[in-house]
Parts: sequence; structure tokens; C-alpha cells
Amino acid sequence: MIKSYLFTLYLKTKLDLKSSEILMTYYLVPLGFFFFMGAVFTSIMPEVEATLIASMVIFAVTLGGLIGTPSGILEYIGVDIRKTFQSVAIPLHTVISTTVISGLFNLLVMSLIIYIIAPIAYDASRPESPGIFISGLVALVLTTLLLGILIGLYGKTNSVVTMLSQAVFLPSMMLSGIMFPADMLPRPLQYVGMVLPATHGMKILGGESLELTSFLALAAIAVVAITLIIYKLQRLKSFA
Repeated sequence: MIKSYLFTLYLKTKLDLKSSEILMTYYLVPLGFFFFMGAVFTSIMPEVEATLIASMVIFAVTLGGLIGTPSGILEYIGVDIRKTFQSVAIPLHTVISTTVISGLFNLLVMSLIIYIIAPIAYDASRPESPGIFISGLVALVLTTLLLGILIGLYGKTNSVVTMLSQAVFLPSMMLSGIMFPADMLPRPLQYVGMVLPATHGMKILGGESLELTSFLALAAIAVVAITLIIYKLQRLKSFA
């Protein structure tokens, strides 16, 4: 069991290193957005320096988790590849867990790059409580990856996966507070934003104190996602 798991993790990591989509969605696009929007934000709104790291990290995590992850999952659960995994006794839940580990590693690396460069390039302020920041970042990454996996499992085609990914990604950008303060939005839109991981990520990463409510909200979203993922995996297994 351990040997097959390590082999799957090795295979997943190797495929990720060769994947142009992973390179684009986990690294190149977030870095391009960071350098461009960082310059724009700090030029027209100097006060944004206090939350620039949080905003750019959340963008990178949301893009990687919701846009980069689902298509890979859809590919892995395809009939041919699924049969290949089954023929070598690799269960689907192993593929899912290695996707989470690989995604967590890549997104934390991307976040670290932003964390290091932002104060140098744009005089951005680093978090006053690094421990809370790191804890919130890990919680956000895991929750977002689970949502991305959920989209990949339930989207039957690439077009459906793309539509579902965008349906979550775009509101995450506009309603979470990373582009402008969320309290500027109409009340109904603020309520909609509360179901998005990015909103709670912004409250934790961009705040000055522990946002326990947001941690609990991320945990609740993760539990719902895990439940639906397990249900889907059981369905796939029964139809294998």
C-alpha cells in the first residue's frame, strides 16, 4: 500500500513538472498578475501595501486550485487512465490525495515567492502574525484544492469543468475583497461572497488578528467538499 502510494505521488509529481498547464496556472500567470497588478495597485492606492501580499497570494491559490486542478482530475478519472490505475492496484482516493499534496506544495512555493518579492518590489507590509498567516494559508490552499478536485470529479467534459471553474473563480476575485474592500459591495453580494474560500482567506491573511470564524468557515467548506468527493469516488468505483 505504502509502495503504491509513493509510486503514485512520484508519478503525479513527475507529470506536474512536465505539465505546461500546471506551469501556467500555478506559476506564470500568478507571477504575471502579481507584477502587473502590484504596480497598478501601489501606484493608485498606496494604502494597498498593507494587504498586497494577502491579495496576491489569494489570487495565486484560487487560480491554481480552481483553474489548474480540475482539468487534471478530469483526465485522471477518464475511463482509460482509471483502468490503468486499477490494473496496478492504485485506488482513486490515492490519486486524489496525491493531487492535494502536489497542489499544496506548488501553491505554497508560489506563495513564498510572492511573500519574499512583494516587500522588495512594492514595499508591501509583511503580516504582523506570521503564524496566523501560514495557518490561514494552508487552510485556504487545502480548501481551494478540494473545491477544484470536486469540480474535476463532477464535470463530465472539459467544457463543463471550465464553466464550473470560472463560475467559482470569477466571483472569488470580485467578492472576496482582494480587488477592493468587500464592505463596498451591496449586502446581498457580501452574503454570496461568504460561501467562497477566498473571502475567508482574505479575512485571515489580510487581518491583524485571529479570525476564528473564517477558519471554521473554511473547515465547513472543506468537510462538505470531502463528503461529496467520497460520494463521487464510491460511485466511480461501483461503475468500474
